[in-house]
Amino acid sequence: MDEVTTVTVSERILEAATEEFGREGYAGAKVDAIARRAGVNKAGLYYHVGNKEQLYEAVLRRLFDQVAGTLENAVAGREDPFAALTALAAALASLFTRLPMLPRIMAMEMASGGANMPEAVLGEFRRIFGVTRELLARGQADGALRPAEPIFVHLALVGSLIVYSLSEPLRQRFARAVEDMGLRLDLPLTDMAIFLAGLVGRGLAQGPDAVVAKEVPRDDP
Repeated sequence: MDEVTTVTVSERILEAATEEFGREGYAGAKVDAIARRAGVNKAGLYYHVGNKEQLYEAVLRRLFDQVAGTLENAVAGREDPFAALTALAAALASLFTRLPMLPRIMAMEMASGGANMPEAVLGEFRRIFGVTRELLARGQADGALRPAEPIFVHLALVGSLIVYSLSEPLRQRFARAVEDMGLRLDLPLTDMAIFLAGLVGRGLAQGPDAVVAKEVPRDDP
């Protein structure tokens, strides 16, 4: 019973910490606020997870482990590199939709140059970038894809999806100013992901007969 209770409290603390760090950033986040969100006192928070630095590391490791695992599963068994690319982008979109604090934390870490990024989290980034690298290597080996720097491809997808995700309030406000232009500013993130995958896929396609995947099954909530 004690073990079950500990896991439950730890998860609640990490959920609260993710929300606080996502909204306030590392510098602005307060341990007191995290404890209140989690419904525990500071002593309980320190006991179950640790201090602010340890909290942030636990949040990032938890988030990026989910990213790495989700991307690995998304491309597993997909021999067609264009279908794999679309699945990769759609999986990112699904994660950003399900975990809205994830793109916010990623954007803040990018903007700060990873100032608060713990060394222990970098292993998860190896897994994440490794998915894109392996996908491109397979496609190039099969003659379907042109050579490309994996970091360019990965950041083209991730960066664009972060911007689209975080721009939702601005897009909602801007929509009122362009009602007469017929612009769709409320399209779901998965649509953006499929568009990006198609754009990148066409740019990397080797030969005129390459077929670029356009759809993957949707699992957004």
